[in-house]
Amino acid sequence: MKNGSPLTQSKKFHPVPWLGKLVTGPRGRWVVLLVWIILTGLLSSLPPTLASLYDNNLLYDIGDQESVQGTRLLAREFPEQRNLPAIIVFHNPSGLNDSDYAKAKQIGEWLVSKDAPVSKQGQAQVVRVVSIFTLPQARSELVSANGTTMSMVVPLNSSPADGSLTETIKEIRKYTDSLNGSGSSLQVKVSGPGGVIADTQLIFTNTDLTLLLSTVAIVLVLLIVIYRSPVLALLPLVVVGLTQSVVGGLLALGIKAEFLAVSQMASSIMTILLFGAGTDYTIFLVSRYREELHSEPDRLLALRNAFNNVAGAILSSAGTVIVALLALALATLGIYNSLGSALALALVVMLLAGLTLVPALLAILGRFAFWPFHPKPIPAGSAQTKTGFWSWVARWVAHHPKAAVGCSTLFLLLLCLGNLGVSDVYNYLTGFRQPTDSSKGYKLLAANFEPGVLAPFDVVISLKDGTNAYQQLTAIEQVSQAITTVSDVGRVTGPTRPTGQPVQMSLSELEQGFAKLPSFLTQAIRSGTGHPGGADGSMALPGLDPTIIGLYAQSVAYISASNSTVRLQVTLKSDPYGIPALDSIPAIRKVVQQAAQQTGLIDKVYLTGVTPELADTRQVSDRDKMLVIPVVVILTALILGLLLRSLVAPLFLLIVVLLNFFAAVGITSFLYTTIQGDDGLAYANPLYTFIFLVALGADYTIFLMSRVREETTKLGLVAGTQKAVSSTGGVITSAGVILAGTFLVLTTLPIRDLYQLGITVAVGILLDTFVVRGLLVPGLVLLLGKVCWWPGKLQKGLAVALPDQKLDLEPINTTSQH
Repeated sequence: MKNGSPLTQSKKFHPVPWLGKLVTGPRGRWVVLLVWIILTGLLSSLPPTLASLYDNNLLYDIGDQESVQGTRLLAREFPEQRNLPAIIVFHNPSGLNDSDYAKAKQIGEWLVSKDAPVSKQGQAQVVRVVSIFTLPQARSELVSANGTTMSMVVPLNSSPADGSLTETIKEIRKYTDSLNGSGSSLQVKVSGPGGVIADTQLIFTNTDLTLLLSTVAIVLVLLIVIYRSPVLALLPLVVVGLTQSVVGGLLALGIKAEFLAVSQMASSIMTILLFGAGTDYTIFLVSRYREELHSEPDRLLALRNAFNNVAGAILSSAGTVIVALLALALATLGIYNSLGSALALALVVMLLAGLTLVPALLAILGRFAFWPFHPKPIPAGSAQTKTGFWSWVARWVAHHPKAAVGCSTLFLLLLCLGNLGVSDVYNYLTGFRQPTDSSKGYKLLAANFEPGVLAPFDVVISLKDGTNAYQQLTAIEQVSQAITTVSDVGRVTGPTRPTGQPVQMSLSELEQGFAKLPSFLTQAIRSGTGHPGGADGSMALPGLDPTIIGLYAQSVAYISASNSTVRLQVTLKSDPYGIPALDSIPAIRKVVQQAAQQTGLIDKVYLTGVTPELADTRQVSDRDKMLVIPVVVILTALILGLLLRSLVAPLFLLIVVLLNFFAAVGITSFLYTTIQGDDGLAYANPLYTFIFLVALGADYTIFLMSRVREETTKLGLVAGTQKAVSSTGGVITSAGVILAGTFLVLTTLPIRDLYQLGITVAVGILLDTFVVRGLLVPGLVLLLGKVCWWPGKLQKGLAVALPDQKLDLEPINTTSQH
């Protein structure tokens, strides 16, 4: 037995040795395995499955912002606006001809026929069709100026939540594909919000299985290369497999009890994180176990010694990640807060598996776990092999700490320069890395229409009680004119300017004309049961101006049936999904509020639609980052401080982690924008990356620094740091490469956000593994000396070697560890 083993020091109760003895005992190991098998079988067999409970609406939840409030008011007062629209795009590069228009008309007629898509309950999924055939006066908005492209807007009753939207879009595409081309150059694409959401759901249909198989494959290959043992390679996979089944069952129960909600994207990231973290925890224990077997012939005692030495680091590492993920619960955006709770629960279960199931399986397998290369005992006092990459690095850093710190810091700072000029991207229409029907349609629209026409947004005006909008047209026009003063506004349409230009009569005259219209006529116009102006002779009324009747017919799209709510449609000059458009929203809100106050007739005004929602998303996301990031930093510092019993070490370690974060984001942003041509970085990825790199980086920090402290108390500062780096270098490298590999699996998905997240986190982990933990951190520890541990102290009476001393200690051969 090793001197100073935690098992022999004191009769005082120590939870870690007690747990290690419990889960590795002759009976305990089998009980642990049996409990995990029972839990897996029970939770995985309970209906419903997690996959059937995904709520992908969480990805678009931005809280109760102004745009959301406006959407609710718009849906209540203008029911026809509540439906999710699909946009069918018709394009002929040679110009749309009579045959093309005939096919478009055929599609429009089919959409409202009895053969059109219906729900399982038999309800028609197409609400109506807005096209040049149903609304001829909108031709200038629906057909491009160059005559090559036409859009058809199709509001749908389908919901993304129950899968009906995907089925509806598939049916529409099946019909349009039968006419697509047909011997001509006509292209027909189904795009718009409905098409984009359906394509996203279709992409994720088999994502869980694809990710699982890809992750298993890459982890298995890496583990076999690292350990050269098929048994050890399978061990983490078995542990993670059982854990994932338990987590899936617990999440399904939590969703069913309305305790939490999970999106499919969160589930995909959870799979990656479970494999990465589970493999890391297994590697930490197996590597120390192998090391103990060199000096301890009793395999069970060697396992318990290893468990006692790494359990605290595993617990602290997992605790850091869990706390960081739980901090996401403070966020408002659903894309953030829904991810935190699900992943935190998964990590808790993975931690329990790492502290119980992994040591239990190692106790059951014994030395067979290392087959065919069993660790051989090394007699006390005999020399160990003194070669290996990390042994060389440890020696170099020990003799050149200033160079290690200077070179690594300069390298990371250079990578940070990639952040200059990079902006966040909020355009989900460009989020597909592989062409889809909806992305092709969007590109056709963007290439042939003015940018703002792609997604006009609404200004919804709620008048004060008792106010009739038809008698307050002057106030409405005042708001419309105020909006046009903003430089990025291209056109405003509304009851006083249905074509985008003010009507050619005084507003007081128009108000009087509207007041003279008989109620049966206005009701007939609103219900669509009569022809405005008596075009068929059934409503020919003497004394009524046909122009007034026509303007009233156009106004019903802008004034609610209650006459208390008005909507103005705003078309921007710039891309409605771009940053300039988002920047214009605060200015529009300001002039709208000022104009509303001046009229004295308006109760509330809301901006709603794609651009205001994205502007609110940006504002809330920035606020979430300003809240979550400091909380994560503080909590991580507290955990590091408690573990290392120091105030100085957590401070410089966090600075190093932040530097690594900015370096990873910088170099990958340069890759995305300059090399691959992306518009920027997906807006949610900086916070995701920060959480993962800070929390997972703390994993390796804790593992390294706890070993530095342990060895320094025995050998002195320089020799102890050198041994710690050489001993843990191979372990951290193995864990880091596998963790980076698992995140790179996300690049197999054709979604920009997950592709960028996978690469950025993987690059950050590799930088952390090789540069930060190999050079920067040990160099700083050596330069700071005893100050590093202030106000705590290392054990008294132990020598502290100075950086300029010649060391008798030679590096350990890390290749023998694997």
